[in-house]
Amino acid sequence: MIDHTNKSIAEQAKAIEANLLSPLTLLEAYLDKIRNQPQSKNIFTEIYYDEALKEAENSEERQKRGLRKSLLDGIPINWKDLFDFEGKKSEGGSLLLSGRIAKSTAEIVINANKFGLVSIGKTHLTEFAFSGLGVNPKTATPPNSTNNLIAPGGSSSGSAVATALSLSSAGIGSDTGGSVRIPAAWNNLVGFKPTHGNLSLNGVLKLCPSFDTAGPITKTVQDSDYLYHIL
Repeated sequence: MIDHTNKSIAEQAKAIEANLLSPLTLLEAYLDKIRNQPQSKNIFTEIYYDEALKEAENSEERQKRGLRKSLLDGIPINWKDLFDFEGKKSEGGSLLLSGRIAKSTAEIVINANKFGLVSIGKTHLTEFAFSGLGVNPKTATPPNSTNNLIAPGGSSSGSAVATALSLSSAGIGSDTGGSVRIPAAWNNLVGFKPTHGNLSLNGVLKLCPSFDTAGPITKTVQDSDYLYHIL
């Protein structure tokens, strides 16, 4: 049996399109990997089990009916814990925001939902997305995917590590001075910082609004292109 969790987004999407892979099967494989990952709590702040399963079930129904929302309908992604999901915790890697519940959903998350992407959960980051090392002694520091004795890179540390360890198809992070590109490089991934202002930051905890961008962390350049255009 093919392990599609190790494949690129493009390969997964084409398998779903050809009815060789079910979105629900793909999600369940990722959730199983997360349960069996000893350091998953240092990578993810929260897993959206019920919501993600519902999204994957809906995607599978669209697949069966030939009504997929996009090529990436059914692809599970993780989100750095500074993108708001209404009714969910959004704490920005800081104890100062512990227990903060988002009152609305970030525009970029709404875009992802509109095209059928499955939100598997939120990932750890450095406090307030400040620091390129990826170390956060206040909450959690994800292990580098190549060597858990070295820093994972930041600030989108969890998003990169979850992607590199094939715990989700890709991650969405933010980049002010390298916070997508550094953890991507340190975990053998592709990190893309789009032109400032191209992706909405409405509903995103900001470090420096005049520099901040949202961007994908993926396994391939092609995957970054696909994900960027949807977001």
